[in-house]
Amino acid sequence: MPKVRLLRENEEVECERGTNLYALLAARDLVDGPCGGKGVCGKCAVGVDGRRVLACKYAVDKDVDVVTAPKDDIADIEVSGYHVEVEPDPAEEGALGLAVDVGTTTVVVTLVELRSGAELRSASCLNSQKAYGQDVITRIHFTMDEPGGLAVLAGLVRADLERLAAAVCAEEGVDPSQVRRVVVSGNTTMVHLFAGVDPSSIAQAPFTPRLTGAVRGTGADFGLASLAEAEVFCVPCVAAYVGGDIVSGVVACDLLAPASGRTLFIDIGTNGEIVLADAGELVTCSCAAGPALEGMNISCGMRASAGAIEDVRIEGDSLSYRTIGGGEPRGICGSGIVAAVGQGVASGVIGRSGRLSKASPLVARRDGRLALVLDEARGLYLTQGDVRQVQLSKGAILAAIEALLHDRGLAAGDVARVAVSGQFGRHLSAESLVDAGFFPRAWEERITYTGNTSQSGAVLCLVSEEMRARSERVGSHAHYLELSTLEGYDRLFVDAMAFC
Repeated sequence: MPKVRLLRENEEVECERGTNLYALLAARDLVDGPCGGKGVCGKCAVGVDGRRVLACKYAVDKDVDVVTAPKDDIADIEVSGYHVEVEPDPAEEGALGLAVDVGTTTVVVTLVELRSGAELRSASCLNSQKAYGQDVITRIHFTMDEPGGLAVLAGLVRADLERLAAAVCAEEGVDPSQVRRVVVSGNTTMVHLFAGVDPSSIAQAPFTPRLTGAVRGTGADFGLASLAEAEVFCVPCVAAYVGGDIVSGVVACDLLAPASGRTLFIDIGTNGEIVLADAGELVTCSCAAGPALEGMNISCGMRASAGAIEDVRIEGDSLSYRTIGGGEPRGICGSGIVAAVGQGVASGVIGRSGRLSKASPLVARRDGRLALVLDEARGLYLTQGDVRQVQLSKGAILAAIEALLHDRGLAAGDVARVAVSGQFGRHLSAESLVDAGFFPRAWEERITYTGNTSQSGAVLCLVSEEMRARSERVGSHAHYLELSTLEGYDRLFVDAMAFC
């Protein structure tokens, strides 16, 4: 059997001849890519015997030396968010709970004292499922295409939860047996995968999830050996692409209250999930914003980790940038991409149609294509194709917003507050969002950032039966607008792609 010598990890692994290198490395959390190893994204490059190859396209047929890429950790994972105040339910002395946000990219666990509602300690990590795709659709297809794929993904996220739970309990000096309740908040696919329920219907018309309403059980029911006796509550989802994370956000921001005013709540990521709250009525939708906003499908894109360009400024013929950590740039992450496009539009480097201006000294040709030069010495560019990816994202989000407003007979000026939530959203400046055309310009002064409301809403549901009941009302009360079947949506999307 051939041996794979992992030089960076100082480890040697035997495998069957013909083993796919990506599969071998992914099983050890040593590589990941947006396409989950399908050979599309080109992000899984490793060194094999001194050559740079794509792991997903390499079959091991002899002994090889492999140098994996340095692992990226997301900088400063958001572990908390805004929430209204509630009175915790009565609880026994010393009883603890865990609020869990299972995101596509990250997992966050918060240890909470049930009697007081005090948040004792939090821990977070990248979702270990990432090796099998950066987006939910790729992961769903993994469960459909690979025997045992569902068990693999369920096991990974459960292991993440238990590892983080053990860490916060150890740091607080308490025993996991004191955990009486676990509340899990996540998008619809993540809840299915956590529960070990086939998610394939989410990716197939008519896009109906198998799990509806709140999902309850014990830790043992969900394969959580260290939390076997704890009560588990999964925050209910609204639809296939409006999940419990959004319901938690509605609960955290109290958007069911008629007095909350007209508020647009949005979580911007690979999927854009949006809720319009109008006098206690909720209408919601989702749109495929694409992986560009996570730094993927972008030529120099990367996660929001050390060395990523996170902000860009253009003044005249000069471009400057700021990196996470202040060090040497290695690529550009989502917030930097949106800022670069916004600045490009505001300065005229990017035209209304999305075309880069050949006349700008900031634009050059790279491999025969126009590109905005970020750092020529380090080979960092934003290509015309990258701009198109952002343009598709912004068109999807703006068209979805306009569809919700039209459904309620409202104009952009009728919205009093725009609440931007989530890990990615908090890094986006209001200026970038309006310059790049994601939001109407009238909203620049109305934007607030609410942080990780999936997590803060989970905390509320953890300590209060009323909040759990409220989450169930949101799940059944919200009106879901299916954009793919909405008359005139195609035209709305095309119009929304233009940079104004």
